[in-house]
Amino acid sequence: MAITKKVIKTPVKTPSVMVETKKLSAKDTCGIGCCSNIKHVVVFALVVLNTLMLAWILCNQTRLEADKVGGRANYKMVQQIYKSDMFKAQQTQQIEQALQMYQQGTTQTPDITTDTTTTLPVTAE
Repeated sequence: MAITKKVIKTPVKTPSVMVETKKLSAKDTCGIGCCSNIKHVVVFALVVLNTLMLAWILCNQTRLEADKVGGRANYKMVQQIYKSDMFKAQQTQQIEQALQMYQQGTTQTPDITTDTTTTLPVTAE
């Protein structure tokens, strides 16, 4: 005869979660709402300040260039030179010569001849 033992199932305990609630004071709620608004205002102010500084620097660029050539009058003369057709043609010619020199190869060096004899003009006294 077989002996059978009765199996008793024990109930499985489900994990429990405890939630602790805490009342927040006005000081604690500032970190959630109003301080983030202050951060947004600060970032916006920095963007505006950066834009104003950039505009100021770009507006003063002409003054800086004028100071490089010795003043506003000289700057206007330099602008006239840059805008003249003769200057543009001269620059084009020099750039084309440089391109030809580099297209021929950098291994070729120009022939440099040193002439030690000089001819002086003869004047009758």
